Amino acid sequence: MSHLKTPLLVVALVAVLLILAACGGAAPATQAPPAAPTAVAEAPEQAPAAQAAPTELGIAVVSNTPAEEPWNIAQLSSFERVQAAKPHGLTINLAHTENVTGDDIERVLREYADSGKYQIIWGQAYTDQVKTLREEYPEILWVLAGAGNEGLGGNVYWTYAHVHEAAYLLGMIAGAETKSGVVGAVAAYPYDSVNDSINGFVDGARAVNPGVKAKVTYIESWFDPAKAKEATYAQIASGADFIYAERYGPFEAASEKGALAFGHYVDQNSQAPDLVVSSTIARWDATINFVIDEWWMHVTEGKAYEGPKEPIWYGMKDGGSDIAPLHDFESKLSKETLDAVNKAKADIMAGTLQVPLKVDPVKSD
Repeated sequence: MSHLKTPLLVVALVAVLLILAACGGAAPATQAPPAAPTAVAEAPEQAPAAQAAPTELGIAVVSNTPAEEPWNIAQLSSFERVQAAKPHGLTINLAHTENVTGDDIERVLREYADSGKYQIIWGQAYTDQVKTLREEYPEILWVLAGAGNEGLGGNVYWTYAHVHEAAYLLGMIAGAETKSGVVGAVAAYPYDSVNDSINGFVDGARAVNPGVKAKVTYIESWFDPAKAKEATYAQIASGADFIYAERYGPFEAASEKGALAFGHYVDQNSQAPDLVVSSTIARWDATINFVIDEWWMHVTEGKAYEGPKEPIWYGMKDGGSDIAPLHDFESKLSKETLDAVNKAKADIMAGTLQVPLKVDPVKSD
């Protein structure tokens, strides 16, 4: 019996030692929990990189004139090109509402914001309304386009499309080819985004023909073809044989009276092939891509919106503007005129010719 007790004692002692060893071995394990908070603390810093990049972007465009107005055609065409290019691989969903003025402005902008479908809302001269909405919807990137606005900064971006360089080249054609020595321009309001192209046109004409006279009419409307037509009649009666149609409407009068004309913002030759020599072309592509990049960095990197207080725009050499083809007029203009215009354009693209950006109203001679 005593022989059996010894093994039992040994077994008991071994069991105790094993239990103590187990307790002693567990001690390092009690150091592990402090590591967990460290891992949790690092997680937020890694979250932006791990976050799945968005695959879709909604952009709502709201304008104060009809869709067929050249400003809108140029802008929407640019949006469609950017949409097709899929920046950052994005599927861009576009919406457009035209003729939004007065009390409807805030209502329409708010409806787009409340829908949750649009991360960028692009408007016209809507500074007052956006001042109210920008703080209510801080994650939306708001865009103001053209004159009549102000730089608000933050999540509001002010954009422009200056075509004064293209208008300068068309003015060179008018100044070189005029038979009467008088050129005309029918424009909307004496605003910055109107005066830039009118000044460019007149300066271009006088660059090749210092004695040329200019007739300028502001019709005090963004879209009134009948009024623009009447203004064109008056300018032709005053001797103008080339008309810069900054507004929609002069072509019919020019056709009736035998004058030639230039389109604005888009190639308008198809509307009157026998009289539209060329047109300025506004390209918003670079500006739209800039705005999308700002939104992208805000969403994927947490970069704060930093809309500049000055308007964002791109010149001709950076893709912001161009002139339309001359179509049949390529063979109708003199070689001297074509050579001069081609050289001037090459110099603008090279940066050796600087066309001044002038925004003061232009007075008729």
